[in-house]
Amino acid sequence: MAIILPIYNIGILSISPVFPEQIRLLSLVMISACQNMSPKFKLALGLTLCLSIPLLGCKRNSETPQPQAAAAVSAAPAPALAAAAASKPTKAVFDIDSIPLSSVVLPPFPYLDWPQGLADGDRFSDKSAFDRAYVIAGDQLQAVEGRIESRRFRNSDAQLSQLAAQRNYESAIKALGGVKVNTALPSDPILVAANGGDVGDIVVNKLGLKDYVNAYDVYLIRTPERNVWIAVTSSSTSTQITAIEEQAMKQQVAFVTADAMQSALNAQGHVALYINFDNDKAQLKPDGLNAVDEIAKLLKQDAALKLAIEGHTDNSGDAQHNKALSQQRADAVMTTLLTKGIDKGRLSASGRGADQPVADNGSDQGRAKNRRVELVKQS
Repeated sequence: MAIILPIYNIGILSISPVFPEQIRLLSLVMISACQNMSPKFKLALGLTLCLSIPLLGCKRNSETPQPQAAAAVSAAPAPALAAAAASKPTKAVFDIDSIPLSSVVLPPFPYLDWPQGLADGDRFSDKSAFDRAYVIAGDQLQAVEGRIESRRFRNSDAQLSQLAAQRNYESAIKALGGVKVNTALPSDPILVAANGGDVGDIVVNKLGLKDYVNAYDVYLIRTPERNVWIAVTSSSTSTQITAIEEQAMKQQVAFVTADAMQSALNAQGHVALYINFDNDKAQLKPDGLNAVDEIAKLLKQDAALKLAIEGHTDNSGDAQHNKALSQQRADAVMTTLLTKGIDKGRLSASGRGADQPVADNGSDQGRAKNRRVELVKQS
């Protein structure tokens, strides 16, 4: 509470440290004015000031809640922000089963012809009987394995504009029952960040494009027999069409028998096995299970043998993903061996990714040799 002392000689003095500024200013004015006044007038003026203090105090109290009201106003948008955060789209995993089956009888692989009138010397292509390629499905990068052919040509050689080339292939693919499945471009910041942060690596090494493009469309043709992915990409100067017929690899290397494993381990201390797994997964295929049966047979023949199981991949795709996949595959072999009665103390599993290649990753044959499981003899 403010204390006001009417002092007839010097006017009015405020001794409260919490007086409103209005009272302080009024006090100073009154002090100055009272210097030449009579004692009676000073008393009357002092009483007037005392009576005005409650009114000023009430005014101050009535204004005090205003900052609270302002705080309430500023807090009002909070529900809207919460609603906006709740409505932020989340990344949805692409569902291949959402694409309808095509009833069209497909032409021979690679399904689409060159533009009419394009000279043989202006046609550029790459082929592989079996390899891994990447496409964008939804807003995610997806690995696909199977038969691959990529064709390229200069738009001027085909006498087509970029738009004409894109529209021609779009029409032809849709006539085969193809459905566009990508919702993002190779340069999409979220996609790039989720796959190593290097857009150049995605464009060149993963998507296999020969140039930066400003049009990228991926189509999927689903039939009861197979899935066919077709990527149509173009720039102002060239167009590229990549067809991928999804299929499992044909096993061309017979699995190693228990006796052959024993010989290799005795001679070299390790043996490479080409065990088949599902595409980009750690699920053993039936012939892969046969190979693990031979490992179990080996371990039962030699009760003192201890093995380190090492998973290896080629260098296609993201290095961290490959390392994790190689670990999962080594774990899958070890887990299967445990179900066959092998003691866990005799086994260990590790994933090496693409860190220890045994062949050149620049060719299909080299990459196939690098995708392996190695058994290493432990002392």
